[in-house]
Amino acid sequence: MTWLPRSLFHRNLLLIVVLIIVAQLSSAGLFRELVMKPRVRQAALSAARHIQSLQAGLAGLPPNQREPFVARMNVQEQAALRQEPDTDNRPPDEQRLTALEQVYVDQIAQSLSVRSAELGWRREQGRILAVQVSLDGVPYWLTVPGLVPGHALSRAWVWGSIVSALLAIGGAWLIQRRLNQPLNRVMEAARALGRGERPPVLPEEGPAEIVTVARGFNDMAADLARHERERALMLAGLSHDLRTPLTKIRLATEMLKGQGDPALLSSLDRSIDGMAHLLVQFMDFTRASHGASDVQPGQLASVDVNDVVREVVAMCVLDGAIADDIRLQLANLPKMSLPVQALRRALTNLVVNAQRHGRPPIEVHTRLSGEALFIEVLDRGPGIAAHLLDHVRQPFAQGNEARSHQDAGAGLGLAIVERIAKAHHASLALLPRDGGGLTARLSWPLVLGDGAQ
Repeated sequence: MTWLPRSLFHRNLLLIVVLIIVAQLSSAGLFRELVMKPRVRQAALSAARHIQSLQAGLAGLPPNQREPFVARMNVQEQAALRQEPDTDNRPPDEQRLTALEQVYVDQIAQSLSVRSAELGWRREQGRILAVQVSLDGVPYWLTVPGLVPGHALSRAWVWGSIVSALLAIGGAWLIQRRLNQPLNRVMEAARALGRGERPPVLPEEGPAEIVTVARGFNDMAADLARHERERALMLAGLSHDLRTPLTKIRLATEMLKGQGDPALLSSLDRSIDGMAHLLVQFMDFTRASHGASDVQPGQLASVDVNDVVREVVAMCVLDGAIADDIRLQLANLPKMSLPVQALRRALTNLVVNAQRHGRPPIEVHTRLSGEALFIEVLDRGPGIAAHLLDHVRQPFAQGNEARSHQDAGAGLGLAIVERIAKAHHASLALLPRDGGGLTARLSWPLVLGDGAQ
């Protein structure tokens, strides 16, 4: 239902308020049916007997004494009724009976064996009700004793109900808020886990149900962390064990140069280079996934970011890239305190990803904006489809066919950059480039070094 609040806290609070209101209305109905109406009927029966007694007394009096007798009786009854405090300040309504007064009049008529429509009534001063009876064709107005007040429920009961409802709602709000706090902690921890971060350990305290949920979440987070460590250990061990035979194969190809088929040896060299690149990616992914989530002071160094960019580009050129295919557009930057190794690995993976899956010219831009350093790697390849932008950030995920390559790699390049960015509170954005291609934008929180100007 669209009209319901979205949060559990507000839904439960709304349910509690509705239940309290229904309970108050139900209690009002029960009070009316089980308390007020029986008392009204009892008072009506007493009033009917009183009227019957007055009728019998009037019948025994001479006609000329009846009117003075009724007047004296009415004065006495009205004086007794006016001694009771009247808390109803509403103006008298001469044309209308309240619901309980109508029940009262009907009960009197039933006890007198007449129809209520034949029983006349009027209000005296002070909202006192008088009933008309006839004797020998002469009408007499008799003040009815013991009539309930004109309003159905007293103000004290109404105000008491309102105050009790407000207190109940306030107590329910406090209880629900107390229950909602541990749920909010679980929700925040789940969001952190979904972002790839290690969530904080939830306190296992409070009601048994909350303790069970917190303990279950802590156990799940610990199991996931253990499985991730085991996977990283397996990747690291596999990468390490493959380096030795890969080095022997490379040495053998070098020794066979000039003796074997040049095309075959060249293809073998490319395969060895590809395998070496995969091993480097495995190691980088392991480091990025299990590096420190918070930057330690020892990891920081005051560096010129532009020098790091030039170093990464130079290494890519030495690996076979053409220098003219990579263009630099570097802003004038001050020295900054940065984790140099992490930044170098992230930038290397972005440039290599642009080389392998994009097309030249490849551009690397640096700039400062607000409180962040931006490093952008742009290529003129076919780009990435919008629905695949989140997918390619995942480990071992490949892009669409437009960015496919015969030497596509393991699909870890962007996943490595994503994890390095999260570990150092940075972010990676993949954006379409104007004119075609992809823009990989790495934004790093700005920390100026000792040499900042």
